[in-house]
Amino acid sequence: MWFVIASALAQEPGPGVQWTAPHEVVAAIRAAADRPVGERLDAATRLFLGRPYVVDPVGEGEGADADVPARYDVFDCMSFVEEALGMVLAGDPVGAPAVRDALRYGGVADYAHRNHFMEAQWIPRAIATGMLEDVTDRLGSARTLTKAVTPAVWQGWRSRRRFFLADPELPVGTWSLRYLDLGQAAEAAPRIPPGALVVTLRVERAWSPIVTTHVSLVVPGRTEPMMRHATKMGKRLVRDDKLSWYMTHLRDYVNWPALGVAVLMPREQGPTRAATLDSLVPALPYSDAGGDLPVFVPQPLNPQNVGEDPA
Repeated sequence: MWFVIASALAQEPGPGVQWTAPHEVVAAIRAAADRPVGERLDAATRLFLGRPYVVDPVGEGEGADADVPARYDVFDCMSFVEEALGMVLAGDPVGAPAVRDALRYGGVADYAHRNHFMEAQWIPRAIATGMLEDVTDRLGSARTLTKAVTPAVWQGWRSRRRFFLADPELPVGTWSLRYLDLGQAAEAAPRIPPGALVVTLRVERAWSPIVTTHVSLVVPGRTEPMMRHATKMGKRLVRDDKLSWYMTHLRDYVNWPALGVAVLMPREQGPTRAATLDSLVPALPYSDAGGDLPVFVPQPLNPQNVGEDPA
Protein backbone atom coordinates (compact mmCIF):
# COMPACT_ATOMS: atom_id res chain seq x y z
CA MET A 1 0.00 0.00 0.00
CA TRP A 2 2.93 2.35 -0.58
CA PHE A 3 3.16 4.99 -3.29
CA VAL A 4 6.64 3.65 -4.07
CA ILE A 5 8.20 0.49 -2.71
CA ALA A 6 11.47 1.27 -1.02
CA SER A 7 12.66 -2.32 -0.62
CA ALA A 8 12.67 -5.30 -2.96
CA LEU A 9 9.55 -7.44 -2.93
CA ALA A 10 9.59 -11.16 -2.41
CA GLN A 11 7.26 -11.57 -5.37
CA GLU A 12 6.35 -9.57 -8.44
CA PRO A 13 2.82 -8.18 -8.73
CA GLY A 14 0.53 -10.51 -10.65
CA PRO A 15 -1.05 -9.66 -13.98
CA GLY A 16 -3.36 -6.67 -13.75
CA VAL A 17 -2.18 -5.57 -10.29
CA GLN A 18 -1.78 -1.79 -10.14
CA TRP A 19 0.81 -1.24 -7.44
CA THR A 20 1.91 2.32 -8.20
CA ALA A 21 -0.31 5.37 -7.84
CA PRO A 22 -1.88 6.57 -11.11
CA HIS A 23 -0.25 9.71 -12.46
CA GLU A 24 -3.64 11.42 -12.46
CA VAL A 25 -3.96 10.87 -8.70
CA VAL A 26 -0.49 12.27 -8.00
CA ALA A 27 -1.24 15.30 -10.16
CA ALA A 28 -4.58 15.88 -8.38
CA ILE A 29 -2.93 15.76 -4.94
CA ARG A 30 -0.20 18.19 -5.95
CA ALA A 31 -2.75 20.57 -7.46
CA ALA A 32 -4.65 20.65 -4.15
CA ALA A 33 -1.55 20.90 -1.95
CA ASP A 34 -2.55 24.19 -0.31
CA ARG A 35 -6.17 23.20 0.33
CA PRO A 36 -7.68 21.96 3.64
CA VAL A 37 -7.19 18.31 4.39
CA GLY A 38 -10.73 17.33 3.43
CA GLU A 39 -10.34 18.77 -0.06
CA ARG A 40 -6.96 17.08 -0.42
CA LEU A 41 -8.45 13.72 0.56
CA ASP A 42 -11.24 14.27 -1.94
CA ALA A 43 -8.71 15.00 -4.67
CA ALA A 44 -6.58 12.00 -3.71
CA THR A 45 -9.43 9.48 -3.78
CA ARG A 46 -11.97 10.72 -6.33
CA LEU A 47 -10.39 8.69 -9.12
CA PHE A 48 -10.68 5.54 -7.00
CA LEU A 49 -14.48 5.67 -6.99
CA GLY A 50 -15.81 2.44 -8.46
CA ARG A 51 -12.69 0.39 -7.71
CA PRO A 52 -13.60 -3.08 -6.36
CA TYR A 53 -13.67 -4.00 -2.68
CA VAL A 54 -11.33 -6.93 -1.91
CA VAL A 55 -10.62 -8.26 1.58
CA ASP A 56 -7.00 -7.71 2.72
CA PRO A 57 -5.43 -6.92 -0.66
CA VAL A 58 -2.02 -5.75 0.64
CA GLY A 59 0.76 -7.03 2.84
CA GLU A 60 4.51 -6.77 3.40
CA GLY A 61 5.56 -8.34 0.11
CA GLU A 62 7.12 -11.26 1.98
CA GLY A 63 6.68 -13.44 5.04
CA ALA A 64 3.27 -14.19 6.54
CA ASP A 65 1.45 -11.78 4.21
CA ALA A 66 3.25 -11.78 0.88
CA ASP A 67 0.72 -9.59 -0.91
CA VAL A 68 2.29 -6.51 -2.48
CA PRO A 69 2.55 -3.54 -0.07
CA ALA A 70 0.53 -1.26 -2.37
CA ARG A 71 -2.46 -1.69 -4.65
CA TYR A 72 -4.48 0.97 -6.40
CA ASP A 73 -6.81 -1.23 -8.43
CA VAL A 74 -8.66 -2.74 -5.43
CA PHE A 75 -9.11 -1.77 -1.76
CA ASP A 76 -10.61 -2.77 1.53
CA CYS A 77 -11.76 -0.09 3.97
CA MET A 78 -8.46 0.01 5.88
CA SER A 79 -6.08 0.02 2.92
CA PHE A 80 -8.21 2.73 1.28
CA VAL A 81 -7.96 5.01 4.32
CA GLU A 82 -4.26 4.36 4.92
CA GLU A 83 -3.43 4.97 1.27
CA ALA A 84 -5.34 8.25 1.21
CA LEU A 85 -3.84 9.54 4.46
CA GLY A 86 -0.33 8.56 3.40
CA MET A 87 -0.48 10.51 0.16
CA VAL A 88 -2.22 13.54 1.66
CA LEU A 89 -0.31 13.98 4.93
CA ALA A 90 3.08 13.63 3.26
CA GLY A 91 4.57 16.86 1.94
CA ASP A 92 4.39 15.27 -1.49
CA PRO A 93 2.94 11.89 -2.57
CA VAL A 94 6.44 10.44 -2.95
CA GLY A 95 6.75 10.76 0.84
CA ALA A 96 3.75 8.52 1.42
CA PRO A 97 5.75 5.44 2.56
CA ALA A 98 6.97 7.15 5.73
CA VAL A 99 3.48 8.33 6.66
CA ARG A 100 2.01 4.93 5.85
CA ASP A 101 4.56 3.12 7.98
CA ALA A 102 3.78 5.43 10.90
CA LEU A 103 0.08 4.56 10.61
CA ARG A 104 0.32 0.90 9.72
CA TYR A 105 3.10 -0.35 11.98
CA GLY A 106 4.18 -0.13 15.57
CA GLY A 107 7.85 0.22 14.74
CA VAL A 108 9.34 -2.31 12.32
CA ALA A 109 7.45 -2.65 9.05
CA ASP A 110 6.71 -6.37 9.28
CA TYR A 111 3.68 -8.55 9.90
CA ALA A 112 4.31 -9.00 13.62
CA HIS A 113 4.43 -5.23 14.17
CA ARG A 114 1.44 -4.34 11.99
CA ASN A 115 -1.42 -2.53 13.70
CA HIS A 116 -3.90 -5.31 12.93
CA PHE A 117 -6.52 -4.31 15.51
CA MET A 118 -8.18 -0.90 15.39
CA GLU A 119 -9.15 -0.51 19.05
CA ALA A 120 -6.05 -1.94 20.66
CA GLN A 121 -3.38 -0.83 18.18
CA TRP A 122 -4.18 1.32 15.14
CA ILE A 123 -6.20 4.10 16.79
CA PRO A 124 -4.22 4.55 20.03
CA ARG A 125 -0.87 4.43 18.24
CA ALA A 126 -1.97 6.92 15.57
CA ILE A 127 -3.08 9.30 18.33
CA ALA A 128 0.07 8.75 20.41
CA THR A 129 2.34 9.49 17.45
CA GLY A 130 0.45 12.66 16.56
CA MET A 131 -0.97 11.42 13.26
CA LEU A 132 -4.62 11.65 14.33
CA GLU A 133 -6.67 13.37 17.01
CA ASP A 134 -9.85 12.05 18.58
CA VAL A 135 -12.53 14.73 18.06
CA THR A 136 -15.55 12.65 19.10
CA ASP A 137 -16.13 14.81 22.18
CA ARG A 138 -16.20 17.95 20.03
CA LEU A 139 -19.15 16.74 18.02
CA GLY A 140 -21.73 15.64 20.58
CA SER A 141 -22.43 14.06 23.95
CA ALA A 142 -20.17 11.03 23.90
CA ARG A 143 -19.99 7.81 25.85
CA THR A 144 -17.04 5.60 26.77
CA LEU A 145 -16.72 2.00 25.70
CA THR A 146 -14.26 0.07 27.87
CA LYS A 147 -13.24 -3.45 26.95
CA ALA A 148 -10.96 -5.98 28.61
CA VAL A 149 -9.27 -8.53 26.36
CA THR A 150 -7.52 -11.54 27.88
CA PRO A 151 -5.64 -14.46 26.31
CA ALA A 152 -8.77 -16.56 26.85
CA VAL A 153 -10.77 -14.18 24.65
CA TRP A 154 -8.29 -14.63 21.83
CA GLN A 155 -8.26 -18.39 22.22
CA GLY A 156 -12.04 -18.61 22.01
CA TRP A 157 -12.45 -16.22 19.05
CA ARG A 158 -13.18 -18.14 15.89
CA SER A 159 -11.39 -15.61 13.68
CA ARG A 160 -8.16 -16.06 15.63
CA ARG A 161 -6.88 -18.44 12.92
CA ARG A 162 -6.87 -15.63 10.38
CA PHE A 163 -3.89 -13.98 12.11
CA PHE A 164 -0.43 -15.51 11.79
CA LEU A 165 0.69 -14.28 15.20
CA ALA A 166 2.01 -16.17 18.18
CA ASP A 167 -0.15 -15.89 21.29
CA PRO A 168 2.27 -13.44 23.02
CA GLU A 169 2.02 -11.14 19.99
CA LEU A 170 -1.73 -10.62 20.41
CA PRO A 171 -2.67 -7.44 22.32
CA VAL A 172 -4.21 -8.01 25.75
CA GLY A 173 -5.35 -5.56 28.41
CA THR A 174 -8.06 -2.95 28.85
CA TRP A 175 -8.72 -0.15 26.41
CA SER A 176 -11.30 2.61 26.15
CA LEU A 177 -12.82 4.43 23.20
CA ARG A 178 -15.07 7.47 23.14
CA TYR A 179 -18.02 7.24 20.80
CA LEU A 180 -21.30 8.89 19.80
CA ASP A 181 -24.31 6.60 20.11
CA LEU A 182 -26.46 6.35 17.00
CA GLY A 183 -28.79 9.16 18.05
CA GLN A 184 -25.91 11.55 18.73
CA ALA A 185 -24.11 10.42 15.57
CA ALA A 186 -27.13 11.19 13.41
CA GLU A 187 -27.52 14.61 15.06
CA ALA A 188 -23.80 15.36 14.63
CA ALA A 189 -23.51 14.21 11.00
CA PRO A 190 -23.91 17.71 9.44
CA ARG A 191 -21.10 19.03 11.67
CA ILE A 192 -18.52 16.34 10.91
CA PRO A 193 -15.96 18.15 8.76
CA PRO A 194 -14.42 16.92 5.52
CA GLY A 195 -11.19 15.11 6.29
CA ALA A 196 -12.56 13.24 9.30
CA LEU A 197 -12.33 9.49 9.75
CA VAL A 198 -15.55 7.84 10.89
CA VAL A 199 -14.99 4.58 12.76
CA THR A 200 -17.99 2.25 13.10
CA LEU A 201 -18.42 0.44 16.43
CA ARG A 202 -20.62 -2.56 17.14
CA VAL A 203 -22.18 -3.76 20.37
CA GLU A 204 -19.51 -5.27 22.62
CA ARG A 205 -19.40 -9.06 22.78
CA ALA A 206 -17.54 -10.69 25.66
CA TRP A 207 -16.15 -13.43 23.44
CA SER A 208 -14.83 -11.09 20.70
CA PRO A 209 -11.67 -8.95 21.02
CA ILE A 210 -12.93 -6.40 18.48
CA VAL A 211 -15.81 -3.94 18.22
CA THR A 212 -14.79 -1.79 15.23
CA THR A 213 -15.79 -3.09 11.81
CA HIS A 214 -15.39 -0.22 9.37
CA VAL A 215 -13.58 3.06 8.74
CA SER A 216 -14.40 5.71 6.16
CA LEU A 217 -13.40 9.21 5.07
CA VAL A 218 -15.59 12.30 5.08
CA VAL A 219 -15.31 14.41 1.92
CA PRO A 220 -17.13 17.56 0.81
CA GLY A 221 -20.56 17.14 -0.79
CA ARG A 222 -22.74 19.52 -2.75
CA THR A 223 -25.27 19.96 0.06
CA GLU A 224 -23.95 17.89 3.00
CA PRO A 225 -20.89 15.85 4.07
CA MET A 226 -20.33 12.63 2.18
CA MET A 227 -18.53 9.49 3.30
CA ARG A 228 -16.15 7.86 0.82
CA HIS A 229 -15.30 4.28 1.62
CA ALA A 230 -14.41 0.87 0.28
CA THR A 231 -17.45 -1.09 1.35
CA LYS A 232 -19.08 -4.52 1.22
CA MET A 233 -22.47 -2.92 0.71
CA GLY A 234 -24.21 -3.35 -2.60
CA LYS A 235 -21.77 -3.95 -5.45
CA ARG A 236 -18.69 -4.06 -3.13
CA LEU A 237 -16.66 -1.11 -4.33
CA VAL A 238 -15.34 2.33 -3.42
CA ARG A 239 -18.34 4.65 -3.31
CA ASP A 240 -19.78 7.84 -1.86
CA ASP A 241 -22.77 7.86 0.49
CA LYS A 242 -24.46 10.67 2.34
CA LEU A 243 -23.07 10.67 5.87
CA SER A 244 -26.54 11.35 7.29
CA TRP A 245 -27.90 8.33 5.42
CA TYR A 246 -25.16 6.06 6.76
CA MET A 247 -25.83 7.04 10.38
CA THR A 248 -29.48 6.09 9.93
CA HIS A 249 -28.66 2.96 7.96
CA LEU A 250 -26.56 1.63 10.84
CA ARG A 251 -29.71 1.27 12.92
CA ASP A 252 -31.03 -1.40 10.57
CA TYR A 253 -28.25 -3.94 11.02
CA VAL A 254 -29.46 -6.74 13.28
CA ASN A 255 -26.90 -9.57 13.05
CA TRP A 256 -24.35 -7.50 14.97
CA PRO A 257 -26.05 -4.24 16.05
CA ALA A 258 -24.18 -1.00 15.65
CA LEU A 259 -23.27 0.88 18.83
CA GLY A 260 -22.15 4.20 17.36
CA VAL A 261 -19.16 5.93 15.81
CA ALA A 262 -15.87 7.48 16.85
CA VAL A 263 -14.52 10.43 14.85
CA LEU A 264 -10.84 11.18 14.28
CA MET A 265 -9.15 14.05 12.46
CA PRO A 266 -5.77 13.93 10.71
CA ARG A 267 -3.12 16.21 12.14
CA GLU A 268 -1.06 18.16 9.64
CA GLN A 269 2.50 16.87 9.63
CA GLY A 270 4.37 20.03 8.70
CA PRO A 271 4.02 23.69 7.70
CA THR A 272 0.73 24.19 5.93
CA ARG A 273 -1.68 26.92 4.91
CA ALA A 274 -4.62 24.63 5.58
CA ALA A 275 -7.25 25.31 8.21
CA THR A 276 -6.43 24.54 11.83
CA LEU A 277 -8.13 21.74 13.72
CA ASP A 278 -9.94 24.17 16.03
CA SER A 279 -11.43 26.00 13.07
CA LEU A 280 -12.63 22.73 11.55
CA VAL A 281 -14.00 21.20 14.74
CA PRO A 282 -14.57 23.79 17.50
CA ALA A 283 -14.11 22.50 21.04
CA LEU A 284 -17.73 23.01 22.11
CA PRO A 285 -18.71 22.20 25.73
CA TYR A 286 -20.70 18.98 25.22
CA SER A 287 -21.49 17.05 28.38
CA ASP A 288 -21.24 13.28 28.49
CA ALA A 289 -24.27 11.32 27.39
CA GLY A 290 -26.13 9.77 30.31
CA GLY A 291 -28.63 7.02 30.98
CA ASP A 292 -29.30 3.88 29.03
CA LEU A 293 -28.48 3.67 25.36
CA PRO A 294 -31.31 4.88 23.14
CA VAL A 295 -33.45 2.12 21.67
CA PHE A 296 -34.14 2.42 17.95
CA VAL A 297 -36.83 0.54 16.09
CA PRO A 298 -35.28 -0.80 12.87
CA GLN A 299 -36.85 0.62 9.75
CA PRO A 300 -38.08 -1.68 6.94
CA LEU A 301 -35.10 -2.80 4.92
CA ASN A 302 -34.71 -2.41 1.20
CA PRO A 303 -34.95 -6.00 -0.09
CA GLN A 304 -31.74 -5.44 -2.04
CA ASN A 305 -29.87 -4.77 1.20
CA VAL A 306 -31.26 -7.55 3.40
CA GLY A 307 -28.44 -9.45 5.06
CA GLU A 308 -25.73 -7.06 3.98
CA ASP A 309 -23.25 -5.50 6.32
CA PRO A 310 -23.82 -1.70 6.43
CA ALA A 311 -20.09 -1.20 6.91
